[in-house]
Amino acid sequence: MIAVFVCWTSGGPKGWKRQPLLLGGAALVFLLGLQPALDAAARHSVWLHCLQSALIHHLAPILLLFAAVRESPAEAGFRTEGRAVRIGVVVAFGAMSGLWMLPQLHQSLMDDATLYALMKWAMAVSGLWLCRVMGRYCQRAGLPLRQQWSFSLAVALPQVLVGGVLLFGPVLYPMHGHSMTRMHGAAAMSAQLDQLLGGALICLSALLLLWADRVLHRKPRLAINAGGPRLPVHEAAPS
Repeated sequence: MIAVFVCWTSGGPKGWKRQPLLLGGAALVFLLGLQPALDAAARHSVWLHCLQSALIHHLAPILLLFAAVRESPAEAGFRTEGRAVRIGVVVAFGAMSGLWMLPQLHQSLMDDATLYALMKWAMAVSGLWLCRVMGRYCQRAGLPLRQQWSFSLAVALPQVLVGGVLLFGPVLYPMHGHSMTRMHGAAAMSAQLDQLLGGALICLSALLLLWADRVLHRKPRLAINAGGPRLPVHEAAPS
């Protein structure tokens, strides 16, 4: 199932011929992040859960986004989308990061292997949806700077907020770091350090997502400026 998903998201052999490094990198990141073996450890550690989330929710979609924008809009199949779709993808993307932090849901999502796996796949799908919408939005010419920044911040700020709560808030999930340590016999890690590392990972990957979005918004403008103004071509008068 993972192999089929990775092959589909990366465009298969045809896609790899066009963008082998970016698509191959995205496939590798998805393959690592979706491994069931990682679930067993991530369910008992905040920082490992955040690492898995950063891989499948942020990093892999970023690589796919760069690969798609390097193609022409016709090749990538981009089409313009309305505000309702953009709002929907922002809400879904943010919810996948925020829901698991709620104390009422966190314990159930972490303890139940099936629920955790469903959440993991939902995060991967929401990341792909965001990748498609962001790619199409970045391809649109003439967008006001205010609209560009509004969409970029709407995507990144909720992720930064989640990371900030983990970084600077009190210990929210004191049992997971200790239970992971008992499971794997690793060196003792305090619950505070476990949560702090997780928050740092989410903040860094969210800032990377913001950076990627801003870079891709500038690409069409830079390409136009680099090409210079096009002068009209006049046909030669018949002799």
